[in-house]
Amino acid sequence: MNPTRLFFAVALCIFCFSKTAVGQNWAVGLHFGENLSTLRGNAKTDYQLGFIGGMHVSHYLTKNMVLRLEANFERKGTRLEGADPNPDPGAPNFGDDYRFDYLSLPVMLRYSTKSKVKFVVGGGASVDYLVRQRTDYDGDQSLNQIGDYRRFDTDLVGAIAGSVPFGGKWTFSLEFRGMWGLVKVDKPAGLATEFGKNLTWGLMAGVNYYL
Repeated sequence: MNPTRLFFAVALCIFCFSKTAVGQNWAVGLHFGENLSTLRGNAKTDYQLGFIGGMHVSHYLTKNMVLRLEANFERKGTRLEGADPNPDPGAPNFGDDYRFDYLSLPVMLRYSTKSKVKFVVGGGASVDYLVRQRTDYDGDQSLNQIGDYRRFDTDLVGAIAGSVPFGGKWTFSLEFRGMWGLVKVDKPAGLATEFGKNLTWGLMAGVNYYL
């Protein structure tokens, strides 16, 4: 079985059949932040600024262990290095900035400390669906090339965060997150250079409400 499918199957079983933690059952919330992303492949690429935003649902398996499901909209991308500054329009080296918009569904196991100000660390996997792609060229030209890229991607996700309570059932969190793509995003034809797999680092803020 595919490792990602196995992870999601195990997570779903834990989510459905786990015992309720004393004093805390569920939490819901929103999060938003910025990221820097690039593609690991044969092409010479640099990081591109993007963003992530979405909602999450957390189920407390124990007082310290949380299973968290998210639904996000993410913008990833890369910047092509070494492009000819005065190319002919439509030439292969005319491309500059590549942007990929994904709907993503991460599932993570997260451990949090018992202190009032909590330290959180966790990891998991994400399945992403490409909904939009844009290539920006020098000279204010752009092109939709979504047909050249795979619609589905899979990421490993790691996170380190801190959270502080406010207003009774609310907490505010700040999280640093890394995402490592497992699938090559492009489908190069012939001898075309491969862009490779996504690599993303992000910082995001969020709020939780305990039900």
